[in-house]
Amino acid sequence: MSLNYLPRSAWNARPSKGPTHLNATGLLGTALHWPGMGNHRLFAQDDVAHALRGWQDYHMDTRGWSDIAYQVAVDQAGRAWQLRGLTTRSGANGDADANLAYGAILLVLGTGETPTGALINTTRQVIADFRRLYPKATAIKPHSWVRTQYTGAGTDCPGDAARGLIAAGQFEPRTTTPVEDDMPYTEDQLRAMMQAEIEEYMTRFWVSPTGTGTAIREQLDRIETDAKAAAAK
Repeated sequence: MSLNYLPRSAWNARPSKGPTHLNATGLLGTALHWPGMGNHRLFAQDDVAHALRGWQDYHMDTRGWSDIAYQVAVDQAGRAWQLRGLTTRSGANGDADANLAYGAILLVLGTGETPTGALINTTRQVIADFRRLYPKATAIKPHSWVRTQYTGAGTDCPGDAARGLIAAGQFEPRTTTPVEDDMPYTEDQLRAMMQAEIEEYMTRFWVSPTGTGTAIREQLDRIETDAKAAAAK
C-alpha cells in the first residue's frame, strides 16, 4: 500500500535555504525523534501544521539551519508530513556524522504521551519507504541512542513510551501483505443469501414432488389408507 505524504504546502512551509542530498554510503538506519513540546497534545491537522511551521521558524531563524531539521513527521492521527523529505540529509541527529548515518523521523508526541496505533503503523510505512530508497539502512534507533553514540550528550528524545516500543520492535515494518476481502457483503446481504438457500433447499428436497417431504407424506397416506381398509373388513 502506497503511503500518502502531506506535501510541504499542507503546512505552509518556507523554502529550504539549500537541501543536501542524503548519500547512501555509510547510512545505517533511521532515528526516531519527538519535538520536546511539553504536555501539549496535537491531533487536528491544522494544529499539527501550525506546530510544524513554528518548529521550522525556530530551526531556521534561531538555530540558523537550512530548514526544519527532520525528514518526515508522523502525528497521532497517522498522517505523514513531508518535511525535508527522505532523500535529503537531516539536521536533527546531533552532528554531521550522525546525520550521515541516520535519517530522522519526527513523532509528534507530547511529554508522557503514548503513541497511537495509527502513528505506529504509519511510522512503519515511512521506515519501509526509507529502506526501499536505502536498503542497507535497516537500524531503527531512538534519538537518545544516536546522540549518545555520536556526541556523548544525553537526551530523553523520543520519550520513554516510544523508546520502549522501539526496543520491542514495534516500529519494524510488517512484511505480510493484507489480503483483500473477496466477499464484500453486508451482514443483511449475507443473511438474505442464507435464507434464500434454505428456501431453495426446502423447495427442492422437501416440498417438491420428488423431495423427501413428499415421499414421507405419500407413505403416511398409504399407511392411513391401509388402516382404513383393514378396519372395514
